[in-house]
Amino acid sequence: MADLPQSLHARLRDALRADILEGRLRPGDKLPSESEMQAEHGVSRITVRQALAALQADGLIVKLHGKGAFVSHSKASQSLNRLQGLHEAIGTEAHAVSNRRLAWRQLKATAAVAAQLQLRTGDPVYQLQTLRYLDREPLSVNTSWLRPALGEKLIRVDFSRRDLIEVFEHEGGLAIGRADLEIGAGVARPADAKLLQIAPGAPVLEVQRIVYSDSGEPVHVETAVYRADTFRYRLALAR
Repeated sequence: MADLPQSLHARLRDALRADILEGRLRPGDKLPSESEMQAEHGVSRITVRQALAALQADGLIVKLHGKGAFVSHSKASQSLNRLQGLHEAIGTEAHAVSNRRLAWRQLKATAAVAAQLQLRTGDPVYQLQTLRYLDREPLSVNTSWLRPALGEKLIRVDFSRRDLIEVFEHEGGLAIGRADLEIGAGVARPADAKLLQIAPGAPVLEVQRIVYSDSGEPVHVETAVYRADTFRYRLALAR
């Protein structure tokens, strides 16, 4: 039986894949626009979009909302074998990590946050919101709640290129003992999607972390929403 002719979007997909894998397009390079690819390859817009969707599903490109498609960097990964901040965990992988502070304020603890920090509902807590970048691309939206005694020590600290755990240990004077993590899949809410430069409803990784001092007191609660196409956790298990 003769081979069936390859579809137009598959031919475009394979041509772009070859450009990426053979180094003609490098990590971080911007792909031509959809209209430019239409004109260059003589195909329809839906064909271009099908080819790009296939490359994105393979992890070869990322699409930034309103900016276009870019060749992916290798996915950064953080090991869960020990408690580390992101700077500490992937600094050896030559990835640049930075943070932009979105908000820093004192609030009254909700019932959920109070229970996690072992406070009473309505007790004062400090809330820190940051947008974290990996290799200058948005990585995660992080919202943290801190016990008031810790928050008051950190009001003037520059978090832009530091891990919170390191700040807690140095400026906060705490000995950190352990953390509990919950990790799940989710979809991007509109506010988070705008910050992460992805489409609303795009897949995200949702992480909740509670950090405890070495005496067992909870000092920090954090929720983080990660771009699913950029980051993963790594865990080694022994039997």
